[in-house]
Amino acid sequence: NGEDTDNISYLGPVVRNLSTTNRTILRKRLGIDKQTILVSIGGTDAGRYLIEMAISAYQKLKIKMDIDLVVAAGPSLSKIGNDYTNFRNIGFVDNLHEYVYASDLVISLAGRSTMDESLIYGTPGIFIPIKDHFEQEQNAMKLGYTYDDILRLEPLIEEKLGVSRNNIANVNSGAKKAAKIIMETL
Repeated sequence: NGEDTDNISYLGPVVRNLSTTNRTILRKRLGIDKQTILVSIGGTDAGRYLIEMAISAYQKLKIKMDIDLVVAAGPSLSKIGNDYTNFRNIGFVDNLHEYVYASDLVISLAGRSTMDESLIYGTPGIFIPIKDHFEQEQNAMKLGYTYDDILRLEPLIEEKLGVSRNNIANVNSGAKKAAKIIMETL
């Protein structure tokens, strides 16, 4: 994880380019004006439990914190139960990476794409693996999370919203390195 050896080159995360790295402009464009939590579960309904637990924690925290919640439910969960209110469901969007950058906290399943975007864009994250999903459990463990953390979302959210953002990393470094290696090989 990070070192080149023999004919294997470590590229680092390859994430999508942002339309602007000016977070203030992006937040305005996306309608984000408060401290905002983004919940994302990818393209399947495997993370429904995460959305439901995050909404529950949000509703408790909203009483004492001035925060918003944006839910990217993915294409298989276009509707979240009518029992929930006071959050924005954006469903499936092509620019989820921009919501990751614009938000103050990401809560997601422990898939690599959203995790990498969160890390590269400097957005604090809480990453909960699908139970007994080996790859996701391994990804989450590298950042200190387990499936059981789903039961601690409320204190984790409070903690992570108090953490400063990291500076945005060089977004294109992995893609540029891959292109360079390919060109040298041709």
